[in-house]
Amino acid sequence: MLTTQLIQIVLLCSGCFFCMITAFCMYISNHFDKEKRRWLIFMQIFTALLLANDALAYIFRGYPGQVGWIFTHVSNFFVFALSVVILFFFHAYVCSYLFRRGQASRLLRVKIACILCALALALVIISQFTNLYYYFDEQNYYHRSSLYMLSMLLPYAVMGIDLSLLIQYRQKIRRRIFWSMISYISFPLIAAAIQAECYGISLINLSICLSMIVMFVASIGEQNYEMYQILKKKSKVEERLEISSTLNQCVKVLLADEDIDISLHNLFGIINQYFDGDRTYLFELTKDKTAIDNTYEYVKDGVTPQKDNLQGVDLSVIDGWMEYFKEDKPYYMSKLEQENGHASYEVLEEQDISRLLAVPIKEKGKFIGFLGVDNPRNHYDDATLLSSIQYFIINSLKAKTHHQELHYLSYRDMLTGLYNRNKYIRIVESYSDKKVCDVGACYIDLNGLKKMNDQFGHEAGDRLIKSAANLMSELFEDHVYRVGGDEFVIVVKEWGNEDFANKIKCLKSKMKEQDISASFGMLWKSSVEDLESMLKQADFIMYQEKQQYHLQNG
Repeated sequence: MLTTQLIQIVLLCSGCFFCMITAFCMYISNHFDKEKRRWLIFMQIFTALLLANDALAYIFRGYPGQVGWIFTHVSNFFVFALSVVILFFFHAYVCSYLFRRGQASRLLRVKIACILCALALALVIISQFTNLYYYFDEQNYYHRSSLYMLSMLLPYAVMGIDLSLLIQYRQKIRRRIFWSMISYISFPLIAAAIQAECYGISLINLSICLSMIVMFVASIGEQNYEMYQILKKKSKVEERLEISSTLNQCVKVLLADEDIDISLHNLFGIINQYFDGDRTYLFELTKDKTAIDNTYEYVKDGVTPQKDNLQGVDLSVIDGWMEYFKEDKPYYMSKLEQENGHASYEVLEEQDISRLLAVPIKEKGKFIGFLGVDNPRNHYDDATLLSSIQYFIINSLKAKTHHQELHYLSYRDMLTGLYNRNKYIRIVESYSDKKVCDVGACYIDLNGLKKMNDQFGHEAGDRLIKSAANLMSELFEDHVYRVGGDEFVIVVKEWGNEDFANKIKCLKSKMKEQDISASFGMLWKSSVEDLESMLKQADFIMYQEKQQYHLQNG
């Protein structure tokens, strides 16, 4: 038959065993703060000893003879003494969470708590010899003394100090740790209130064991949380390293080829690989700022290119995106249904796009386009790479514009917009070793330009040159070259003799209508192996006509 004494002993031994197991678990755990772990291990071990001694006290309670006397006296002494020692460890445990090393010792309340613990332990020792807290009768039964309450008041004074510290510095610890510490204060207090009426039951010691369970569970949760934070931080560091590595790779690609179009295409290939997307592309705002053009595109193998289908897309299609772009925020579409009710829905559905990530491209704070990835499978929740790479894309687009401007300046005449002498020389050199068929050439020299400059100024002369250039460009488009101040050359290939002659005749007629006088040196050949020689012949014919003009006009 089970007795109250036997149940008490079983509960105390079970608690002792559990506390030893938890102490061992904490000991082998290397991922928890060493100081906090040390105090928690001490509390678990000494709680196990407390429960073991309490169990011994129950076992030898009323046991006759010298052996019974020794075990009851010693075990009861350790029950009182160990409860004070555990309280001190708890106080140190609380301080390890709330204060930095050495900071706690400067606080008056901390000093008072340590003094009270020392006083409580001293009184326990005194009680062992003076029956201050308890005494034993002749049958080795334990009895409380009149000053027993003092053994409880001192520890609870220390607990009160710890409670005030926990409340004051609540923000320094997480919720689970805070409430686990509160359990060590509240559980024994409740147990003491009950035990005051139910004398003979070790509710206080069992409540201490219960609070140890709560603190152990909370510490495991704290440890898991810290491990999660470490892993999360490690993951973020790895992501940043991957982004940095990819950025370095992007910069190398941009610098690897002089052709900016090729460099940007390769760059988008790297971005597409990073996100494991279907397409990576750039949309640029049109000159009238009412639409956008897909100017660059990289597509994954097996994915249909869409660049040609996405020219002149009205800005209203991305109205919803623009709200994000205006605030310099990336736009992430997690599913196509997100675009329901917007003009973008049909466009995206046609391209089989279910997920999309895009970031604005801005120059001097003004929106000039956006960079996007269709159906990204990796890193789609982080636009860091896209946001970082936009600086390099803007620079590349600027470089391309400057390159085009330089190319234009190198081969275009600023006054007339026609090709200049550099382009003319390049064309002639390109056919130096080639046979050309159906070639027409015409040298043109404006008459009276010097006289006009002298009489009416160079502005009048410039107007004459531009008027003549406009007529030539109107009839021969990009086949006209201004090779000198008033000298022009027309070179066409694969033109019939009759067509070429009629065009020259029309040009002469239009010039005459606008009172523009010019000397012509026209030549056409069905086959030419030396284009430069043919052009010299045309130049000579023009020179002869020029001479005739001077003879006629003095």
